[in-house]
Amino acid sequence: MGLQHAMISKGRLLAGGVILFALVCLVSTVDFSRGRVPETNSPLVGDVLAATTARECGRDATEVVARHLPAGMEQAAAEAILNAATIVAPRPWFWTPAMETSTIWTGDTLEALRTIKTTAFGTNLLRVHMTFGDGKLRRLAAEVVCRFG
Repeated sequence: MGLQHAMISKGRLLAGGVILFALVCLVSTVDFSRGRVPETNSPLVGDVLAATTARECGRDATEVVARHLPAGMEQAAAEAILNAATIVAPRPWFWTPAMETSTIWTGDTLEALRTIKTTAFGTNLLRVHMTFGDGKLRRLAAEVVCRFG
């Protein structure tokens, strides 16, 4: 009787451990696959996040970005808004967030990438192309792109 009781206790303990592990995995997957709403002080990033979802990869965001970076805006002011387009990186316990910030100038054209959302399964980036002339913003294009993995 004692041996059989010990086997049942080990079985229950093992089953409880498997169930606990499954619950932790489920909560983590739901939490980080949908992603939390990133913390940001940037009105630009906040508006882009409000207008898009994680499933909208390759979405044109020019209209949303143009509200913050209108044509004719001074170059220095436009660059300041773009430099402030950041999020607070999440601090998860089981993955390292991929944060990307880059700015590339080609003549009078600036191409910028800013991380606007990051999860364990991928990253959403805001890609902005701005063309300047005479110190003012002349053309703007923006899109939300996704990188998985």
